[in-house]
Amino acid sequence: MVARRITLIDGRSLQDRSAVRGIGTYLRGLLSGFAELGVAKDVELVLRGGLPIPREVEQFGLRTPRGRIPNVLRRLQPLADPFFVAKVLRRLRPQLYHGVEYAQPITSSIPVVITVHDLIPFVFPRQYPWMRRERLLALRLLRHADALIADSNSTAHDLVRLAGVDSGRIHVVPLGVSEAFVPADPEAIDKVRANYGTGQRRYVLAVGAFDPRKRIDLLASAAAQLRRHHDVDLVIAGAQGAFEGRVRAALAACGVDAHTHHLGYVPQDDLIALYGGAECLLFTSEYEGFGLPPLEAMACGTPVAMFDNSSLREIAGEAAMVVADGDAPALGEAAARLLSDPAEQCHRRQRGTSWAKAFTWRRTAGETLSLYEALLTSH
Repeated sequence: MVARRITLIDGRSLQDRSAVRGIGTYLRGLLSGFAELGVAKDVELVLRGGLPIPREVEQFGLRTPRGRIPNVLRRLQPLADPFFVAKVLRRLRPQLYHGVEYAQPITSSIPVVITVHDLIPFVFPRQYPWMRRERLLALRLLRHADALIADSNSTAHDLVRLAGVDSGRIHVVPLGVSEAFVPADPEAIDKVRANYGTGQRRYVLAVGAFDPRKRIDLLASAAAQLRRHHDVDLVIAGAQGAFEGRVRAALAACGVDAHTHHLGYVPQDDLIALYGGAECLLFTSEYEGFGLPPLEAMACGTPVAMFDNSSLREIAGEAAMVVADGDAPALGEAAARLLSDPAEQCHRRQRGTSWAKAFTWRRTAGETLSLYEALLTSH
């Protein structure tokens, strides 16, 4: 363990919209695991200048933050961060630095660990040309980190293939699922149905913002296929932002818009109840560095039907119903089989709940701490 050694972690994702996205979930979960293991008092966050200290500092008993990184134009921030972070490290002199979303220092005299959740801008350069340009320096710097944490073997492979990283410096550390994600009681499910206007109709659930990678067209097509067999609604939980028009157009084109509930952003407690009331989760993403929604659904006892790509097979194991990537009719048929066969649905619920129990933030934190210790011992 790293008792009495200060570890500095980039905590800026807890201060902005990332706080309710995957990166914020990761950092919050990691810190909760550190608190559970009794080492949170040795962790300090470096934060964004001009914004309040996130509540997680007090919640998990972290050290009082001292470092601030200036804000610049959003698209310039990834280019400036390596220099800003290096300056903070020289001033604060921690024993180790952990960047959880790039933000690697340009130079450092201490061990540097970088978590890489995915390399989406470089896997899909045509879809994210602006982000690829922003992240190019960060991608090149990855070769110089003392250690890299990848969420999955899929991401580890991408690091070797796209960033030229030595595989010996990559450590696969799976994410966890919050202990809050458990099967919801019937009262909570009824309440969330009433609050969001879904009534007592059967529904399948989709979670997230449907940028091009999430493939709303395939979700709409799978839902249409499912509705050929079952009178069931589609519920989409997640703020769509700039993708709202595209989402609605795809649903209309497949004739399922009138049977779709758009809920926008949903707080965690409500999301748990929504999982609990769903017949299954439909997951159509083209690429995930890890893919938390399928695991969250399984932890809540909700069956999952999804495509076979990137990290999803290793994350879901044999618990989910997996079909060939991009085959929307097959995905709809898989969901239809679940709804038609109560015994199979029950089997998938039980299997998923059992599988998800292995993914804990304590485990994530423990494996991360072991990496810290190895680097501190050898440095």
